[in-house]
Amino acid sequence: MGRSDAGGDGYSLEGATEPVPPKLPGIVEVAEAGEDILDLLTADMLAQALDCSHRYGSFHMAISGSEGLEPLCRRMMFDPDLRRFPWDRTHLWIADDRCVPRNDPLSCFWRLRDTLIMPAGIPLPHVHPIPSTEETADEMVEDRLRLELDSRSHGAGRLDCIVLDVDQTGRVGGLFPGDDASMETTRRVRFTRSTHDAYPHWVSLTLPVINASRMIAVLARGEATGQALHRVASCPPSVRDFPVVGLNGDEGLLKWYLDRDAAGANDETPD
Repeated sequence: MGRSDAGGDGYSLEGATEPVPPKLPGIVEVAEAGEDILDLLTADMLAQALDCSHRYGSFHMAISGSEGLEPLCRRMMFDPDLRRFPWDRTHLWIADDRCVPRNDPLSCFWRLRDTLIMPAGIPLPHVHPIPSTEETADEMVEDRLRLELDSRSHGAGRLDCIVLDVDQTGRVGGLFPGDDASMETTRRVRFTRSTHDAYPHWVSLTLPVINASRMIAVLARGEATGQALHRVASCPPSVRDFPVVGLNGDEGLLKWYLDRDAAGANDETPD
């Protein structure tokens, strides 16, 4: 976490207070400043990728198509510390996408193609987009999960890592407030609907497959999101009204990555 005194580093933050993050399930990481939160997240992703590719021979990672994760994708391509990322052994699953053609500007796959997939050089057979314009897109992704994930000779049946972000509405990935998909208990993929997005129709991985992942990484940035998470910690709403409440990490590691604005949103600032 951040600190209030820089000591011998030549500057002082005397009088500054440490942010008090919300008490959430799992582990909460708080950045010292600025973009440091992306450093914490990418370091953990690298460690998980190296460990799982060594243990299981491959690394199955899902990432949300949210615009909020675009800075993370760009950081992964330009950070020299991430050159050891085992992209040649990585299977990339698109966790959610709008029901538009893949070359549509609103397509999450199209954006991830430019910011992550092509620059990283992930083998194209290892990239698993959502065929979101198909009427049976949910069933098609489920079939792909069975073929690629459930049939692994080692580490079968679980994603090794899923990277999501959360916003002030409680949306997480492609699970939106008020939509029944956030209540799903068995199916791993569902059509979902947003009342706040430019295009309302989506397909998304659901909480059963998310919570079964070996590592769930959730990025939370900004004061408004932080205030929402503090409210969740003090008086949890229903999963249907606030889908992020459904994250539990019972089967793996759940980690939250909060910038200082999010962590300190409910701090009492001294006069």
